[in-house]
Amino acid sequence: MRTRAAFFQRISASLMIPLTFLPFPAVLVAIGTVFGVGPLESAGLELLRDWLPLFFALGIAVGFAEGDGMAVLSAAAGYLTMIAVAVGVAGDPALNVGVLGGVAAGAVATWLYGYASRARLPEFLALFSGKRMGPIAAAAAGVALGWIFGLIWPAFHAAIVALGQWIYAAGGTGALVYGGILRMLIPTGLHHILTQLVDYQMGAWTDPATGQVVVGEYIRFLHGDPEAGRLLSGFFLTLGFGPLGAGLAIAHEARPEQRRRVGGVMLTGVLTALILGITEPVEFAFIFASPLLFGLHVLFSAVASLLGYALDIHLGGYALPMALINWHRQQNGWLLLPLGVLWTLLYYVSFRLVIRWRRPPVLGQAGPGDAMGPGGNEAAGPSGDAAQAGAGPGAREQGEAAAILEALGGAGNVRSLTACMTRLRLELSDPAAVDEARLRALGAAGVVRAGSSVQVVLGARAGEVERAVQQEIARAGRSGI
Repeated sequence: MRTRAAFFQRISASLMIPLTFLPFPAVLVAIGTVFGVGPLESAGLELLRDWLPLFFALGIAVGFAEGDGMAVLSAAAGYLTMIAVAVGVAGDPALNVGVLGGVAAGAVATWLYGYASRARLPEFLALFSGKRMGPIAAAAAGVALGWIFGLIWPAFHAAIVALGQWIYAAGGTGALVYGGILRMLIPTGLHHILTQLVDYQMGAWTDPATGQVVVGEYIRFLHGDPEAGRLLSGFFLTLGFGPLGAGLAIAHEARPEQRRRVGGVMLTGVLTALILGITEPVEFAFIFASPLLFGLHVLFSAVASLLGYALDIHLGGYALPMALINWHRQQNGWLLLPLGVLWTLLYYVSFRLVIRWRRPPVLGQAGPGDAMGPGGNEAAGPSGDAAQAGAGPGAREQGEAAAILEALGGAGNVRSLTACMTRLRLELSDPAAVDEARLRALGAAGVVRAGSSVQVVLGARAGEVERAVQQEIARAGRSGI
């Protein structure tokens, strides 16, 4: 049976799936606003306000049903039925149950699909047997959910508004706590749950142009709420400039024989953080090896969030491209540049001092294999042999997948395997069989264990590696290995 930690990790991974779509409507809003193309702006805003919950419902189905197409259709049927009924019960055509409603509909539909897909009906109803029963069961559940949401959502929405008001009333204290907690949750991979609560459910604002109520810090910012974006602005320091300073410090303090390789790994991690807002490749170079550095990182993140709030900086997004896309709505955004220089120096100086003082086993300190990663000799292993023999990219990827699978204890040890944006998430029969040193040598930034659940942090290429390993597992099964 899967552990509770594994369940929440699966939820976190599923909630990340719709976020890959989110930049597109944000770009539509930006283009429509900057160039005066009204239809594009209104389309982007409608996608964010009215249709984003549907994408979260679909994400739950994709994550928990391993991408089964009928499960995804079931989630859509359940969500759309729920909304139609809820609007009728509440008597409010503008009712918006938000991301939480989408997650609820997706979860119920996917859970029911697991049972309905095994149902066998009499011959005259055979057309509806098996997987085809899934959308019907989900739609039926959508009726019940819609009735419940229609009755309770107005009061629940008022509670969310009150919570948002409390956060803003807490001012800098709320921002400080929020920024720190997010970094503390990084090792578990559960930080996405909190960010999505704030970004898509926290606070409410009535759009004066349409009269519609918009919820969520990020969504309100994109709709033009002049008070939104303060809780988000400080994260540009943590996700962009912080990794730059930390990466430079780790590379400069690496042992001389490892400095070039560690520098290459850190360069990749810093670019990933700047462009994608994904910080794990840099963070996992130190957060487990040095509690002191991790504590400083949490503190700096909390202070960055406080500074963004206190200096009245309004900007939405979590990476450099999103800052540029949303720049037309920023307030005091120029302050992030001098603050960014300061933050880079803060991380660089403090991290170098701690590494030099304590010599923790961070990347580049513990031993030769510790510095290996993409481009390192050790990372080649069996896949490197194939590449050096003139094999093509497909053979190299297959060799790498085989090496990773071997380090995980073999195909027979893997009970389930999924990927989020930066991690492989696994359920293993024997977690002790994992060769963590080998995984690091193959390019893993870190390995997180929680009972039978293991996460392998790989950065933005996690999805590609997951597909290659799945193929290798299937090949091993066909070969009887």
